[in-house]
This record gives sequence, C-alpha cells and structure tokens, in this order.
Amino acid sequence: MTINYGDSSASQAKIEALSEAIRAVTSENLNLDQTLRRLAEIAAHLVNARYAALGVPDDRGGLENFFTYGMSEKQLSHMDHLPLGAGLLGSLLKSPDAIRLDNMRGDSRSAGFCAGHPRMTSFLGVPIISKGKCLGSLYLCDRMDDQPFTEDDERMVGLLAGHAAVAIENAHLSDQLRRLAVLSERDRIAMELHDGIIQQIYAIGLQLEITRTSSSLADPVDMQLKSVGGNLNKVIEDLRRYILDLKTGLDKTVSLTEQLDELADGFRGISSAQLTISIVPNYLNLSDDDIHAVTQIARECFSNIVRHAQATKVELELRQTPSYTTLQITDNGHGFDAEKAYKGRGLKNMRQRIEDLGGEFHLASRPGTGTVISVKLPTSYDIQRGDE
Repeated sequence: MTINYGDSSASQAKIEALSEAIRAVTSENLNLDQTLRRLAEIAAHLVNARYAALGVPDDRGGLENFFTYGMSEKQLSHMDHLPLGAGLLGSLLKSPDAIRLDNMRGDSRSAGFCAGHPRMTSFLGVPIISKGKCLGSLYLCDRMDDQPFTEDDERMVGLLAGHAAVAIENAHLSDQLRRLAVLSERDRIAMELHDGIIQQIYAIGLQLEITRTSSSLADPVDMQLKSVGGNLNKVIEDLRRYILDLKTGLDKTVSLTEQLDELADGFRGISSAQLTISIVPNYLNLSDDDIHAVTQIARECFSNIVRHAQATKVELELRQTPSYTTLQITDNGHGFDAEKAYKGRGLKNMRQRIEDLGGEFHLASRPGTGTVISVKLPTSYDIQRGDE
C-alpha cells in the first residue's frame, strides 16, 4: 500500500526526523528497556505530544510494563498506580487498528483514570505488530498546541510502530545474547570455584584433622584446631551456596516473588519464628540489579535473625509505587546496638549495595526492642520531564 504524505515541508521534516531517530535506536547498543523508553520519547517528539507511553502486554490480557515520557516525578508520585491495560489501552492490545480520539472521555471503551492521574483529553494509540503478534502499543495524549491529533499524525506514528517492531525484536535478541554470555561466564566461575578453591580448602581441612588426631596435643591446641576445621567446613558450605546462586541467579523465569517465597521456605525450615510475608502485585518490573539487591538483603536479614535475634515473629513487606519499591523486614528479637553493628561487614555491605543503586537503607534497633530494616529503591524506569 502506498501512503501519500503530500508535498508539505512539514511532513517531509517529520519523515526525516523519524528516519534519524530510528537510525539512532537501531545503531545504539540499547537493552530492551532502554529501547522502549527511547521509542516513547521519539513518538512524543514526532507528533508534538505532551504525553507519550509505550505499553508491553503480559500473557493475561493486561500490561506487564509501561514506559512513560512527559510526566514529571511529582505527577507520577500522585498516581495510585500506572495503567494496568483496561479500557482504551486494553482495546489496542486486542486489535491491529489504531485509535484516534478528540476526547477520550466520550468513548465507550474508556475506563477512566486512576486517582491522581493528570488530566488528558485527546488520544492516539497505535499497536506495534510483528508477525501477527502484538509486541506493545504506543499511546499519545494531548498535543502541545492543544489541537486534536490528525490523520498525518496517525500515519507517522504508524510508520514508527513498524520500525519499532524491528527495534524491539533486535533488542530482545541482544538481551538474550547478553544473558547467554553472562550465564556462560557464571558457569565458568562456578566450575573454577568448585573444582579449584573448594577442593583446596577441603584438602587443608583434611590435613588439619590428620594432624589433630595423629599427634599428642595440649587440650587448648586440640580445641583450636578442631574449631579451625569447623570454620573451614562452614566456608565450604558458603561457597557451595554461592555456586548455586551463580547457576540460578539469572533465571528470568523466577520472579522476585518466587525468590522471596523460596527464601521464606528456607527460613521456616530452620527457625521456629512465625514468618509473615506481604507482597503487593507487581505492576512494575524491577531491573536485574534491583531484584538481586532485594533478594540478597532478604537473605542476609533472615540469616542474621536465625543466628542472632532469637525472634518469635518476623514480618517481610514489599511495596511498590510508580516511583519507589520498598522492602521492610521486622523482627521482635533481642535487638542490638545499631551503631556498633555497622563496624561489621554484613550491614555495611547491605547499605552499600542499596546506595550503589541510588536507594536508601535504614536500620532501627537497640537491645531489647527488636530490629527493623528498611530499603527504598527508585523504580527502574527513566522519568522524562515535560514542560514542568
């Protein structure tokens, strides 16, 4: 089908801008999330839209992820949640046809806005289709000149959607290759640890045990060698758990919720404390680094509670807003002097891990009062500012 854009210089400028933007997306080494954010930004500039977004469908008829452009952090913080894929947005996930409306509130498919959502009027939505499958949809609202979206706008975004399908497929492939490379490197490290370092430590432990049992040693020396042997066995077990983490840490089919549930099962298997888990439904994806950080913090907290707290009740809460993900772990154990505890490596590592991701780490504890550890991470999508 031939599309007639006319002879206007404005249309020609748009086509040139589109071509330049697509070349940038396809030539840069962007991961999938970066590509989706960039496409939302390109769509907004292409038709002079105040707001733009790219939604990615899940396998349940809703949205798995939602990348925005033009909304300030303040606007996002006022919203109860990001769109879930109902109403007009859901209609685009089920149909290959674009939707263009002067006033979306007057359309029967509109489901309205969540509390705190900024007011929006005109709407242009175009699905991104590849090989008959919907990879996502581009959503645009309210042109900067307050005029409704035009047929020319719809054609331009349709062209972008065609190129976006290729860019998304390429980003998917790039992410898969990157993941395979990391998995291969993790396998190599795990093998080196198992076949090299662990075997050397095991041999040292055997030599100590032979020395202890075949020699007449004073009781203090005998006890010290026995203690060293026990410590070496603990090191071996820690390394084995680390190797297991290396082999499973990048399994994208295992969600954060499933990882926390697995940690909870392990905790319940070795502790008599009552553990309560409270996790809100994940309507925002977290980055791999965020998921790893939250999992490692929970693992360290559970380990400390088992070894030191003597708690009878433990609570884990995971919450999300459009701007932040928060993790809080509370126990009613003995508590401790928080200032002195930071001299050890465990808490320092937890704090450093979170601060490296731009988050906040808080610890509240004193002897006899239990412990509360709170983590706050910025949600892992870029917030592009509009005119505000």
